[in-house]
Amino acid sequence: MNAATPKRKTTTKTTTKKTTKRAAPKKKAAAKKKTTAKKTTTKKTVTKKVTAKQKSQQQKLNKQIKAVSKEIDRVEREGQKMLKDAQARYTSTIKQLNDERAKLEKQVSTLANKGERAFDDVRKGVEAAYRDLAKAVKQAYKHLT
Repeated sequence: MNAATPKRKTTTKTTTKKTTKRAAPKKKAAAKKKTTAKKTTTKKTVTKKVTAKQKSQQQKLNKQIKAVSKEIDRVEREGQKMLKDAQARYTSTIKQLNDERAKLEKQVSTLANKGERAFDDVRKGVEAAYRDLAKAVKQAYKHLT
C-alpha cells in the first residue's frame, strides 16, 4: 500500500501543474492584444503626418508612373499593329502556297493522260514546280517563325 500512496500524490501534483500552465498562456494572450491595439493607434497618427517634402516626392513618383504607363500603352499599340501586319502577311503567304499546290495537283492529274514522250516533259515540269513549292514553303516557315 505504501507504493500506491506515492502514486496518488504524484498524480495530484501533476494535475495541479497542468492547471497552472493552462492559466498562464491566457494571461499572455490578453497582454498581446493590448499591445497590438496600441501599435495600430500609433501607426494611424504617423501616417496622418505627411511633410511637404514627402508630398513633392510622391507627386514626382506619380508623374514618373504616368510617363511609364504612357510608354507601355504606346508599346502595346505598336505591338498590336505589328500583329495585324504579321497576320496579313501570313494569310497572303498561305493563300499563295495553297494556289501553287492546287496548280501542282492539276499538273499531276494531267500527267496520266499524256503519251510517253509528253509524260517525261510534263513530269520534269511537275518536279520543278514541286521543288519551287517546297522551297517557298520552307522560306515561308522560316520567315514566319
